[in-house]
Amino acid sequence: MFKAGSHKTFQCQACRHQTSLIAGTLFQSTKLPLTVWFLAIYLISQAKTGLSSLALKRYLGVSYPTAWLIHHKLMEAMSERETNYTLSGQIQVDDAYFGGELSGGKAGQGLRKQGAFCCGADA
Repeated sequence: MFKAGSHKTFQCQACRHQTSLIAGTLFQSTKLPLTVWFLAIYLISQAKTGLSSLALKRYLGVSYPTAWLIHHKLMEAMSERETNYTLSGQIQVDDAYFGGELSGGKAGQGLRKQGAFCCGADA
């Protein structure tokens, strides 16, 4: 095991081929710490309405071009993964609401604190 820069490099004793743990991943050739990438993954995956590159820049404390590149790399990786899980055949879809009624006030749906939920599955 060698230390080249900020990443450890592993070498095969038989053929002397060198590689690192992040080789072949979307983290390859990055100068950012992996903790910044993991924070970006968390922020993008937890944002309910999406997260802009500008907001990501503010959260991570990086430049806008860096935030844009991180955002696009992560979105591309997520979209590539989603292509493996497309539904086919007859699909059944249903919707529901989670949450209950708030106490007090007028009657009506405005009093409910609910979140919409939609589900689809292969039949």
